Amino acid sequence: MDVYVPLIRKFAARLVFFHSAIASAFGLNATDLHTLRLLGEQSMSAGELSSQLGLTGAAVTALIDRLETAGYVVRERGSSDRRRITVHANREKLRAVNDRYAGQRIRMDKLLSKYTAAEFRVITSFLEETTSVLAEETETLKQGG
Repeated sequence: MDVYVPLIRKFAARLVFFHSAIASAFGLNATDLHTLRLLGEQSMSAGELSSQLGLTGAAVTALIDRLETAGYVVRERGSSDRRRITVHANREKLRAVNDRYAGQRIRMDKLLSKYTAAEFRVITSFLEETTSVLAEETETLKQGG
């Protein structure tokens, strides 16, 4: 544990700095960037985005407004229910954002190729379980715990 916690803190900080640098290069904030990456090639409703991002409906509306104004997303109203809104990323802009990750992707592919299938299963398990702990703890904090 004495090695784990400082290492995870350092990793988490570097991850935040990395994504913030990419977001900044496009005039976005980290939540904007995360939303674009979350959308990818799919469409999501405002409610789905709210759930995935852990933001209120009002915050998601402001987020969508901001990204739409900047040309990063397109908002579409449902044909049968005009109140239902789906959002999808502008593919051209998403491609430009994703291209900024090319150097990291290449280096990570090289790094991950060093591990055996068994080692990679351990790494994957660790990351999945850590992600679950973070999600559960986030929910606890949001509920005032």
